[in-house]
Amino acid sequence: MEERSRIRAAAAKDANWPPKIREFITRMSSEIVVPFPFAPTAKPGKHGPFYEFRYYEIKAGTLPDLMNRWEPKLPGRVGLSPLALAGNVEFGTANRFVHIWPYPSLDGRMATRDKARADGLWPPPGGAGTLITQATKICMPSVFSPLQ
Repeated sequence: MEERSRIRAAAAKDANWPPKIREFITRMSSEIVVPFPFAPTAKPGKHGPFYEFRYYEIKAGTLPDLMNRWEPKLPGRVGLSPLALAGNVEFGTANRFVHIWPYPSLDGRMATRDKARADGLWPPPGGAGTLITQATKICMPSVFSPLQ
């Protein structure tokens, strides 16, 4: 958090920051996600170009159980495709977690997800009673992203 504050303060001194795009912004939000301690760290490189963002809101107090269910299952799932991020929202929407998976194509995404289910690798069991909402977004990185 200190580094974030330091970088934001330095950026505020830059005449080009923030970018001159205010007229294009209709809504904006920020969240800080803390990676799960057992999740692998994404390495810069070519992983996408399609990234699936999966957001979940869960009942209060259920995150520790979710992490206990995820930890033993994640290595098998990561064996099918890399993980960009899995973690809980520390600042932003309460009781929320996100996981982000890169795929070379949308067909590849479906094939990987189907194989994970068929092989019993994913999703982790249980937890249906803790889920409040789920949302999925498919995104592509900007040209300057270290994760292409």
